[in-house]
Amino acid sequence: MSRFKLKTLNIELPPFRKLKNIRFEFADRITLIAGHNGIGKSTILALIANGSGLTEKTYTTYSGKTFQGKLNEIIHLDYDTEFKQKKDDNELPRPILVYSLDGHSFEKRCALTKRTIPATKNRPSRLEVRVVPRNSPLADYEVPGTDIVIKNSSKAPLPTIYLGMTRMLPIGESDPELVENTPDENIHEEDAKFITEFVNDVIGIGAVDGTKEIVTQGIKGTTKSSKHPAYSHSAKTVSLGQDSLSSIATALASFMKIKREWGEGYPGGLLVIDEIDAGFHPHAQKKLIQRISNAARKLQLQVVATTHSLPLIESIHPDANPSPAGGAAMDKVIYVRDSRNPVASALTLEEIRNDMYLIPPKKQKVKKTTHIKVYLEDAEADLFLKHILTRRVQRKVKEACGFLLKPIPVSLGCDNLQGLQKFDPHFKKVIIVLDADASVKQGMKNIVKLPGGKDEQGGGVSPERTIYEFVKSLVDNADAHSDSWESLHSLRVTTDMLHEYILSGGVNIRKRESAKKWMKARLEHIKEWNLVGLWLMENPDSVKAFEGALIKAATATAKLN
Repeated sequence: MSRFKLKTLNIELPPFRKLKNIRFEFADRITLIAGHNGIGKSTILALIANGSGLTEKTYTTYSGKTFQGKLNEIIHLDYDTEFKQKKDDNELPRPILVYSLDGHSFEKRCALTKRTIPATKNRPSRLEVRVVPRNSPLADYEVPGTDIVIKNSSKAPLPTIYLGMTRMLPIGESDPELVENTPDENIHEEDAKFITEFVNDVIGIGAVDGTKEIVTQGIKGTTKSSKHPAYSHSAKTVSLGQDSLSSIATALASFMKIKREWGEGYPGGLLVIDEIDAGFHPHAQKKLIQRISNAARKLQLQVVATTHSLPLIESIHPDANPSPAGGAAMDKVIYVRDSRNPVASALTLEEIRNDMYLIPPKKQKVKKTTHIKVYLEDAEADLFLKHILTRRVQRKVKEACGFLLKPIPVSLGCDNLQGLQKFDPHFKKVIIVLDADASVKQGMKNIVKLPGGKDEQGGGVSPERTIYEFVKSLVDNADAHSDSWESLHSLRVTTDMLHEYILSGGVNIRKRESAKKWMKARLEHIKEWNLVGLWLMENPDSVKAFEGALIKAATATAKLN
């Protein structure tokens, strides 16, 4: 099955009306375009609806038309000011539409040309502006892997329906002689059922459940035409909201029809709707977008619509509808700001609300990053932790709990450090990191142990002993530490230097005070030669386990802050 999608509309210089140096990226499912009146939203719809479609009558909509939009039926371009004058000044705009055709990028240039409308008995001939979608580059294009050839001046072969404000023409205000209301006996049973259910699901009153009766209603001399389910009242008395709803339901049913008739080669479709919220209560608007979303998913549709409705924007904006972790958003809001110099921006929901009400922006206060304090036994433990607590680890912690970590060495033994929680609840809102040789009391979710070496029984040892025994192994068993020695040799460090400046001198490394005195005296060389970093490099499993325990403790502690 083919998959055709509209990807972007790019308008550089010269401008198309007031739109210039602007790029619109469309979502795979629903794209809402919002912004102030007169900013160019209808122009955007006209360009994208005009770029694609099927001009042959092989497939027709339930309104009896081909699946295409025509720019001259959506907006009026003035021949003198928007074509002739700009052509004379060599400033004709060149908007570019980019499509994905089975994963291959394809471009159409919106080329402005002229055409002559022949004279009639009642009026003289005249010149009009046409916008022709031409291939870019100028040549016929064969979609790779298919037998589809897109002629240079043909539309992109994506079935397209445009719904403009004609759908809202009030039946009650029209000449009764012009109102057409006829039963439709040829509509497919599935499509009739869809229209009835769609109307009932959105508004919830009016359409009679279980009936297959469909009425086609329109106004002569206009493009207004839609199909209504059987109501408990005449279709001529429907509200504007019901009338608009039936038009949207009819368009969706038309895509059901073409998908069924086309079969395996059906490439999807593009439904373009102007002022999609018109005539609907906010509650109905949310139901409408949900039902359109469901239909779009089943029919491989892209829906691009304009709106002034904040409830509708809230219904699909990612701030209110976050995607699953790692998932791409299927819907988006394009908000166009600045009526005199339009800019398309990715705005937050709050920023959109403020612009809709023209609330002036305030200077953003710089938020101070909050920290969770991490208490350690001493400076030696702090040295270990700071090697582990890299930017990468801090980022992982912040992603997990919203806080960064701030190490604080306090020169307290492990028992005293753990016991602080009994005397002050503040210490339940911090993390306590103990040396690897400490014993952790049960039930303490905010306490973790540093990685470290092992003693003869497999128990952890202090940071001082860890470094001492690591250096001893570097000297006595150099072949087992090739990566570390590569680093040390680059610093011109030898086994003789390690022995002289690290290992020599009397020390009982198993005794706390003796070990601390030993390490303090050698701290300069330990830092300069990166001995802590080398031990951590050689013990990645221990480091990874500590990082996991630290993030878990941070997550639990963050809930109390």
